[in-house]
Amino acid sequence: MELQVTTLDGKADGSVTLKDDIFGLEVRQDILHRMVRYQQLKAMAGTHDVKHRSEGSRTGKKVESRSV
Repeated sequence: MELQVTTLDGKADGSVTLKDDIFGLEVRQDILHRMVRYQQLKAMAGTHDVKHRSEGSRTGKKVESRSV
């Protein structure tokens, strides 16, 4: 498989030969979709709300025992 190499300016800068047994395969849409979703989810900011000490279940029990 012969591909044309272009520069960042968009000009042709030669060609490169790639092996067909590696780069000639069909694209697996399921794997591509899975990896795109994985990268999108990893990039999300973890802004989930968590319960703080005063928002927990109201048992009245001390959170930590007092050590003397």
